[in-house]
Amino acid sequence: MKVLTATNQTQGWRDNDFCSTIEGELVFLPPLQCEPGDIEDECGCRRAMAGIVSHRATTTIKVVNMEALDPDTYFKLVSEALRNQSYVPVALMELPDVIEWLHDLTDELMVTARTFDVGTVLERRGDFIGVRRLTENKPG
Repeated sequence: MKVLTATNQTQGWRDNDFCSTIEGELVFLPPLQCEPGDIEDECGCRRAMAGIVSHRATTTIKVVNMEALDPDTYFKLVSEALRNQSYVPVALMELPDVIEWLHDLTDELMVTARTFDVGTVLERRGDFIGVRRLTENKPG
């Protein structure tokens, strides 16, 4: 199954890149971000994804194939990460609306990963996740 993972590849292409995650760890879209928040601000919450294990963030992600991973296990890993990182309190984890939201988030991650070829390095720019297209000219 294709999934999104943290990567150091292409780090530094943008002047405000950062990667505090573990290379290859699963990542998810953090459900909270600063408002109004600008994509280029110092916080970085509108351009980063969170690591499931490290509880850290990265601006570069990579599509990989994890054959041993199935959608149910993936859902559990994402849900546990959101609980462990205090995005979803334990008391709310069994509520039908919260479970539905967790499934929607996990589905969004799986659809995004399926959209791209294995090995593709991606970046998040607000609500958009796309291929990090490297050119000779860095973005301004």
